[in-house]
Amino acid sequence: MIRTKWLVVAVAAALVVGAVVLGPSGSRGGVVDSADLQSLIADGVRVVDVRTVGEFDSGHIPGAENVPVNELAGAAVAWDPAEPVALYCATGSRSAEGAGTLRSMGFAIVYDLGAGIAGWTGEVEGGTSAAVAAEPSAGGLPVMYEFYTEW
Repeated sequence: MIRTKWLVVAVAAALVVGAVVLGPSGSRGGVVDSADLQSLIADGVRVVDVRTVGEFDSGHIPGAENVPVNELAGAAVAWDPAEPVALYCATGSRSAEGAGTLRSMGFAIVYDLGAGIAGWTGEVEGGTSAAVAAEPSAGGLPVMYEFYTEW
């Protein structure tokens, strides 16, 4: 009986600490989908494409700025860490890495388009979605390409 009581107290304390540290749901950002990002863009979030310059030029979310993931920490030192930032790449792996980098630098609110531009349903500027090939594969399904190299 006493163990159960202490377990309940420990769980309650953990929930309170979690609520204080993280604040309301979404206040620290997190993984978002295309509809969420479109809403955030309407609210004025800074949108950063962390793909290479070539990928960015082949098609990007309108209004996005291009900062390749390997240059993100250097560029972000000039940004206000209190302002929300949304990152995306081709399929979500580089933007997840970039989100971790920004959080480690003290950025309070960082969003990550989990599926990358491959999951983007809004308009694309400068081409078509760079992650999905226009021609179907031999099996009739779209072919996904993601080229990422560290220099």
